[in-house]
Amino acid sequence: MEPLGLLPSLLGARVYDEIGARLGHVADVLYDDRTQRPAWLLLVLLRARDRFVLVPADGVRHHPGGLDLPVPRALVRSAPANPGPPNELGADHARELAAHYGVHVGCGPWTGIVEPSLGVVDDRVRLAG
Repeated sequence: MEPLGLLPSLLGARVYDEIGARLGHVADVLYDDRTQRPAWLLLVLLRARDRFVLVPADGVRHHPGGLDLPVPRALVRSAPANPGPPNELGADHARELAAHYGVHVGCGPWTGIVEPSLGVVDDRVRLAG
């Protein structure tokens, strides 16, 4: 089943930090079940010990080459990591992530679609959709 709305343009997109350095790519989008809007992006980081990390979707800018995050690389790389790609985000982890990024989170729950093929790190351009 093909994801609807914004998801095809986000899944697999290259992700860059606030100064344009590449961080990795989007492996999943966790959306707020109440609003149906993207709330968190699950990234697969390049050259990182903890490969999977969540970042807030709010403030992300989309362009033909990928996504620009409004946060520094160090903040993303030091975020509480996930051991693998989750298909949902629990309230405790969401609060921990929100405190780390200095953002407000809703009540959740947050669920994703998890595309296993996007959990692989490589440097090829991945265009979803």
